[in-house]
Amino acid sequence: MQSFDIVIAWVNGNDVELKRKRQKYLSVKDASDAVKETRFADSDEIYFNIASILKYVPFCRTIFIVTDQQEPSFLSEFSAQGLCAADKIRIVDHREIFSGYEEYLPTFNSLSIESMLWNIKGLSDLFVYLNDDFFFNSQAQIEDFFKEKNLVTHGHWQRCFPVFAKWKFRQYINGILSRPNQPKHTVSQMLGAKILGLNKFFNIHHHPHSLDRRIFAEYFQKHENILKAQIKYKFRSIDQFNPVSLVTHLKIKAGEAVLENDIDLAYLKNNKGVSNFLQAIKQNNIKYGCIQSMDELSLENSKKIKKALHEKFHAYLPLSVLGQIYEN
Repeated sequence: MQSFDIVIAWVNGNDVELKRKRQKYLSVKDASDAVKETRFADSDEIYFNIASILKYVPFCRTIFIVTDQQEPSFLSEFSAQGLCAADKIRIVDHREIFSGYEEYLPTFNSLSIESMLWNIKGLSDLFVYLNDDFFFNSQAQIEDFFKEKNLVTHGHWQRCFPVFAKWKFRQYINGILSRPNQPKHTVSQMLGAKILGLNKFFNIHHHPHSLDRRIFAEYFQKHENILKAQIKYKFRSIDQFNPVSLVTHLKIKAGEAVLENDIDLAYLKNNKGVSNFLQAIKQNNIKYGCIQSMDELSLENSKKIKKALHEKFHAYLPLSVLGQIYEN
């Protein structure tokens, strides 16, 4: 294997037109964390993500940016300024990946979007998927993600029953108290294994995910009823499974997965973690980073994070992005 593609899901939630479209589909029952503004906010993370790929994953073939009739403002500058080849980065609209399933658009649901990634035209059979707030923190090798046709993934095993029981109990209590049910990352992963009849699941954290387009497509083409039930939700639902988990467990069942222990991440959740995050991104043994909800950081901490990422990736960032950092 010489190379693979990388897919990044991105949204600019600050876009007025997108906000209007999202509001059109909101209802009283959509009161969970899945509809909070921070889930759709854009703080330029996408540029650091792409720069990290160019710096640390130079063997990546194509970077696909999955969007809803949008494009990052300075995206064209990567090729225009010689940071990558003209065909290195391609925008993929939701209308492309939902081809044949257009009635489920528009969607504002990351789990629904992830469920359709196999439908990207020209996507390599083995590919890596990232959220836009992920980034590579040190030099990568193909073997970090794939060993021949086997997926390499990091995590740990958990039993389904305790997670399932807690999930059902939470639903019961929320029903009594008239509170919305909150989608949970661990629960969606459990459901991704349970749908395949497994009684335990491999819990994966916030880092790049190795996936198999072929097995992804084959499963949904054989189980179109499951796919349609999955992508019908406009916003994330507690009843949805995690598509990354589904593919991972399909590969595990096929004997085509290399399972490794959890790894340390440069993981920023809130203002309290800024100091540790800034130390972590300086460590070459930490391969991946994730910045959640940068829009919720204090102005001072947001500046610290952007400055540190600028220093780390400056040779791979468009001039307009660098200019914004200097201005701020």
